[in-house]
Amino acid sequence: MAKKLKEMAAADQHAIVDAVVGSAQQIWQAGLGAFARAQQEGSELFDKLVRDGVDLHELTQKLAGDRVSGVAERVGRQASGSWDRIEKLFEERVARAMRALGVPSHDELDALRRELAELKAAFAAAPPPKPARRSAAAKPAPAAKATPKPALKAPARAAAKRQPKAAARHH
Repeated sequence: MAKKLKEMAAADQHAIVDAVVGSAQQIWQAGLGAFARAQQEGSELFDKLVRDGVDLHELTQKLAGDRVSGVAERVGRQASGSWDRIEKLFEERVARAMRALGVPSHDELDALRRELAELKAAFAAAPPPKPARRSAAAKPAPAAKATPKPALKAPARAAAKRQPKAAARHH
């Protein structure tokens, strides 16, 4: 039984090979026939065949190009979405790190700029301050003369020197 199956498989393989060889021969012969006819009928037919070949080539390139551009477009959209997510994540982490370092945000700086502009406008609109008049009480007192310390007399100096030594003996 196994022997019969092997024989049938071998016969099937030979039939397939024979069909492929026969088909290849027919294609070759058709090409030779077209070439012979082109030589007989002149360059007009040959030019038509070239145009047909060019048209077929352009069509296949267009179909392949459309398919490739569609794939490229999908990949581009996916990559763009990924880059957008990465960029947003990076911005959030940088902002968090800057807050931790005490660096003011863009919004905080804008708020400070607005407040500063408002203060400048209010200051510019306010009347200039009047100079204050000095009264007799407001005048500064004359500087007091420095008085030298009285020098210690000899017996006081001796007593001052003895006190630290006496304190050191009691400890």
